[in-house]
Amino acid sequence: MKRMSSVCAIAWALFVVSANPALGQGADKSPPPAPGDIRDMKLRDWQPRSMMVGPTTELQRPKFPAIDVHNHLGGGKRTLTPDRVAGYLREMNEAGVRTVVNLDGGWGAQLTETLDALDNSHPDRFLTFALINFDGIDDADWSDRETRRLEESFRVGAKGLKFHKSLGLTIRYKNGRLMPVDDPKLDPIWAACGKHKRPVMIHSGDPAAFFTPLDKNNERWHELNEHPDWLFYGERFPPLNEILAQLMRVVAKHPETTFICAHFGCNAEDLATVAKWLDAYPNMFVDIDARISELGRQPYTARRFFLKYQDRIMFGTDTNPRREAFRIYYRFLETDDEYFDCAASHHLQGFWRIYGIFLPDDVLEKIYHKNAERVLFGLNDSAAKSK
Repeated sequence: MKRMSSVCAIAWALFVVSANPALGQGADKSPPPAPGDIRDMKLRDWQPRSMMVGPTTELQRPKFPAIDVHNHLGGGKRTLTPDRVAGYLREMNEAGVRTVVNLDGGWGAQLTETLDALDNSHPDRFLTFALINFDGIDDADWSDRETRRLEESFRVGAKGLKFHKSLGLTIRYKNGRLMPVDDPKLDPIWAACGKHKRPVMIHSGDPAAFFTPLDKNNERWHELNEHPDWLFYGERFPPLNEILAQLMRVVAKHPETTFICAHFGCNAEDLATVAKWLDAYPNMFVDIDARISELGRQPYTARRFFLKYQDRIMFGTDTNPRREAFRIYYRFLETDDEYFDCAASHHLQGFWRIYGIFLPDDVLEKIYHKNAERVLFGLNDSAAKSK
């Protein structure tokens, strides 16, 4: 009877396996996911929460008064209402920010209105930079016209000149050719900035991932899917290295002009190259705005860089004055906190977290305000020394 029961059990097992082939293929084979299974989740919906427990240092104010050399506050009286400006000042005061550079001055009536709303109404709290007008770049007199316009902007109170990344990426002649950063038509404009001791804030290029295919290897996949117009890969755009080479040719050609190369020279992923530039061009500076996401994921290299080039780096945020944003920058610069989220400093940039670089006080003081005081035009020296 026992033998018969064993035979029946074996026969039943063979029947089950033959009816379900997957059962005979090894225990490591999982059944296909059921509808609604977490394995069907899209990558864009994945928002991992770190389980690491570490120090969290809350800094309300910087160790030294800060000058934000890179911000966009808007321009013209319709944008810069008294309430909006008061809000900026309130956030700056709460976060210990002494001065903000506004890069949205424009030219003509907009510039005059912007200067009245900011620089003239609140001396030493705001410094406004002008822009040039790229309309009509095919005209034979465009360079002379824009140089005269720029000098008039300086005369009425503009403290510097801003160039957007559109130069080298999207501004084109009528025949479709891109206007390069080192176009000779711009030489009189660079020279005018040197002559009038106004610095140039220039944004050339963008994060390296923005110039690579949007595929499984792109480290900014999430961000670029949210903003597909930020992808500059393809035949319509030059490679990032070419845009940066154009910029360096300009910096080399105009040694009397001070260039603040925004976003850490738009090359924060390659600090060795940025170091070579700073070694070669004493008229070049960089700011940290919107790049602590890159700098903070390489804290050892970044800290060594900041110590070596402490006289050439300036504080900036590229984010409308907001105390929480400023404080993320302070945490990066001043603490040794590990693996923290910096999205509030600007927005989500890359799928990683950052580390603080705990700079010494003498270096912090230079980055927060002393370097800016050497470079910027229009700061009240007595006010700077009293703070």
